[in-house]
Amino acid sequence: MTSPEAKRLWRRAIKEHFNCQCVYCGETYELHELTLDHVRPRCFGGEDLTSNLVPSCWKCNQAKGSRNWLSWMRETFGITHREHLILSHIK
Repeated sequence: MTSPEAKRLWRRAIKEHFNCQCVYCGETYELHELTLDHVRPRCFGGEDLTSNLVPSCWKCNQAKGSRNWLSWMRETFGITHREHLILSHIK
């Protein structure tokens, strides 16, 4: 398997692990419509690790930017059950 193919499958597996839902807004999307968001942004030392990447729709990914995910999520959506999904994934 080539490295680009392995990366594509790895990214797909992360999206499928969350049932092709944006972890922030909870909407379901097609695989190609989801981006991967760094829970801990790269500008703050976040790495390209499975435990630091979650599927996000483009709108949520852009709105969150490099902000703290929990603060942004609560400001945007209030306290939701989706927080638990992210917390259990990043541990």
